[in-house]
Amino acid sequence: TFRKRPERAPRLDELQQGDTIRSLRLDGGHSAVVDSVRIGIQPQAIHLNPAGDLIVAITVDADRELTFVPVREGRFGPVSSFGLGLEPSTGFIPLKATWVQWHPSGRYIAINLVDRGQVAFFEVLRGNDGVVSAIRPWGNRVQTNKFPFVGRFSPDGRYYITSDVQWGIDTAGFYGVREGILTTVRLADVGAMGDAARHIVPHIALGGWGAETIAFSPDGRFLVTSNLRGTGKQDGSRDWTEHASLSLYELDAETGRLSPHGEWPLAGVLPQGLAFDRTGQSLFVGINRYRNDEAPLGGAVEIWRITTEGRPALAPTSDRIRLPAGVHTIVAR
Repeated sequence: TFRKRPERAPRLDELQQGDTIRSLRLDGGHSAVVDSVRIGIQPQAIHLNPAGDLIVAITVDADRELTFVPVREGRFGPVSSFGLGLEPSTGFIPLKATWVQWHPSGRYIAINLVDRGQVAFFEVLRGNDGVVSAIRPWGNRVQTNKFPFVGRFSPDGRYYITSDVQWGIDTAGFYGVREGILTTVRLADVGAMGDAARHIVPHIALGGWGAETIAFSPDGRFLVTSNLRGTGKQDGSRDWTEHASLSLYELDAETGRLSPHGEWPLAGVLPQGLAFDRTGQSLFVGINRYRNDEAPLGGAVEIWRITTEGRPALAPTSDRIRLPAGVHTIVAR
């Protein structure tokens, strides 16, 4: 999102905006840059398609926010950029879009439009050379709740869940609401066009405080959110909290209803990153950093377990992988 910090530039507003993604080859604990490409100003999110050969990114570039980059063996192909064609927003959010995700079919993408509390879906069209030639709306835009920061498709592609964090300049300190909303979107069938491509909202659920990260279990039964709570607030703030938290929900595949099963404290400051293993029994939890921890490696990935005997629950294990502070995204293969 930003470039390397210049010398004698301690403030965030002194950082130069980034515009580049890079691929690295990992070999025996060593890494080397394979390729790089400029994709647009301040990329907010990127996602690799299910086939593993096309990256989508959302940026803040005016009139060409959406970018696609073919990739093969770490090498990038020609960049294609498109505008979203949105009418001006008059809301309380100084940002247009924060999130983009591929549908499991690889045909569609979802874009979270935080400035207007909506999700837009597009079909992605590629030429014989693999380069994206066009995008076209897939069905209707869907109204969520306020500031749909992130979202995830269910593994079967039937639902899209957004975490609506309720932020805005009309709240205290922009982040002043202690609850969020999870909005369930029931998607049209793959291949549906015209009036048949109709997406609807069958259910909403109360979400965690600052749920910036969400993840589905591989079978689509469970959804977990990682909640910042007040861990990033200054000491003495009325919103300060010592712990973050994890919340567990169960998705009814027929109705789209999310049923909460509980919330568990998490010993970390501003945690980011969640991923299930292939079995769906282990959950990798990213810890940006621990509070008052003097260890050289300030962050970690903790390993939690999900239990399904009786009422489903999350439980921490003693296993964790120490990492430098700043853990933000986790992908499990």
